Amino acid sequence: MKTKRNIYSFLTASLALLVPSPGRFAYGITLLFMLNLLMLAGTLFKHLVKSLGLDDLLPVLLAVFLMTISVIFKQIVIIMSPLTALTLGFIIYMPAVSSFLIGNLYSQDSDSISQNLHMNMKESLMFSIFALAVFLFRDIFGYGTISVPAASGLVEIPLVKVKEGGFYPGIFWATIPGALVIIALSLAFYVHVLAKFNLIKEQEESNANA
Repeated sequence: MKTKRNIYSFLTASLALLVPSPGRFAYGITLLFMLNLLMLAGTLFKHLVKSLGLDDLLPVLLAVFLMTISVIFKQIVIIMSPLTALTLGFIIYMPAVSSFLIGNLYSQDSDSISQNLHMNMKESLMFSIFALAVFLFRDIFGYGTISVPAASGLVEIPLVKVKEGGFYPGIFWATIPGALVIIALSLAFYVHVLAKFNLIKEQEESNANA
């Protein structure tokens, strides 16, 4: 059941954050830094609200808190890298309203703040690794570069030489359809590998009980 929830969570987060985002590794770093910041701050804020006995107001207070953090983060990005803020546009607010973030914040009901932080940050970091791999793949195969955040928006490290005004043949991977294909193939591979591991585990348990 947990595995199915993880697959659904990864799928919805991917559709919300990865598909509409530019296929640049630099912008992926910015978005995923924000996602992890929101997961950390949201978990701590949830425990603060509960400790104050305001459980009934938690949905409203948490929503306002997450959006406030997002607005502040956007303003910081505008100051540090105006082009990044302009390029990402409304996408920069998507982590705050994603079902991945909200679902994880509400799924952990333990009174232990350390346990909740551990579980939530583990889920967030796992998705971040997957998402960064997708962004890196799109950057390399879509543009022939690796990009990193900079005050100018991003700095490109060219891997393939393309003539000025030329057309890079792998540009499909940088498009929205390309992102959908990558995500579909990645999740299909993940499910296949997981099924193989579960099958091996069941066989080992069966042999042990025989």
